[in-house]
Amino acid sequence: MPDFLTKHWLEKILSLLLAVLLWVYVTGQEKSEMGFTVPLELTNIPANMEIINEVPPFITLRVRGSSRVLNSIKPGRIKVVLDLSRLKEGKNIFLITREQVILPKELVVTRINPSSLKVIAEEVVEKKVPIILSARGMDPSWEVILEPSKATIQGIKSKVKRVKEVKTQSLRFSKGDVMPGKPLKKTVELMSPGKGMYLFPDRVKVIVKVREKGGKAP
Repeated sequence: MPDFLTKHWLEKILSLLLAVLLWVYVTGQEKSEMGFTVPLELTNIPANMEIINEVPPFITLRVRGSSRVLNSIKPGRIKVVLDLSRLKEGKNIFLITREQVILPKELVVTRINPSSLKVIAEEVVEKKVPIILSARGMDPSWEVILEPSKATIQGIKSKVKRVKEVKTQSLRFSKGDVMPGKPLKKTVELMSPGKGMYLFPDRVKVIVKVREKGGKAP
């Protein structure tokens, strides 16, 4: 075997290792650009506002940085956080800028798509409406008391204003169910006024008793 292959073999190995490490370091520092589809997080939505249009859950980004950092990105390290504290009723346009992108400091955002977001909001309101008993088999001599007699509806303004009353789940009575001096008491749930609206309370106490003499039918 030639002497140049056997002499100073330790120095040769060390030199080779250093060359490999230098190549890895230089390669890792090379600038690259990659595309990411990242989640869009909406924060600070005013309590009296509700978003009524479809907002995209993801944003597409082009990001530049070292190959080493780009290739080691874990899910969740990059996201877009949009502050909606200035959300108003109606159509809102929010710009999505580099400042709203959360990512490792070694990386730079070069492109954002979409670069703006349309958010349509409507005011959330409350309204009290009467509760109506839905029942079959009622006798004209009976008196009905509802506790409470009204319910509070909460929802977006355009839906709430259309609701004039809420009804109970349907009850069925027989003639012998209510006798003088023996009122019938039931707790019954209220019917939902519609999708996206909430009731407080969601049930009512129904008291049915024989009307006192001289009382008028409702």
